[in-house]
Amino acid sequence: PGSDAHSVEQQQQQQRLGGAGWSGARQEAQGAKAAAGSVWGLRTVAMKGPASWSSSEVIREGELEKRSASLFQLWKKKAVVLSKDSLRLSSPEGGGKAKELRFGAIQKVDCVERTGKYVYFTIVTTDRREIDFRCPGESCWNASITLALIDFQNKRAVQDFRSRQGQAGDAPAASRDRRLARAP
Repeated sequence: PGSDAHSVEQQQQQQRLGGAGWSGARQEAQGAKAAAGSVWGLRTVAMKGPASWSSSEVIREGELEKRSASLFQLWKKKAVVLSKDSLRLSSPEGGGKAKELRFGAIQKVDCVERTGKYVYFTIVTTDRREIDFRCPGESCWNASITLALIDFQNKRAVQDFRSRQGQAGDAPAASRDRRLARAP
């Protein structure tokens, strides 16, 4: 009886996701690109479910609640895909537009607060906007996002350092070449 309920739940989830499920939709997405505009560091992606997202390596998939920016600030469930370079949010039903929050536009994960049932946290963007989320206490989404963000920022810092080292290494050679060019 338990497995029948589980399979019914899986079938319902696949129907909500357009029949393909997360992994099937992700496989269809290989090489796909989405047109986007930017709002609060979020890119709006014209798509139906995760099938149109880029094929960046997925770290984690699941569900979060995002506080709306409206007057009533209601919590809305979002299907979430965490990859090495972004956090993608869409409606749990799978249709409509989705948002992609690229790690290059995130400054930090802040204000982690635990209550009995939920963990509340805020993502602060580079333009100082705040996006509030909550998740069940045992899901640890805040930690997963923080670790992925730190990994992204560390890799970017190493790339920046190496590019500066390469430019500094080229400068003495260019200076020597200019001196030799002027020599009689």
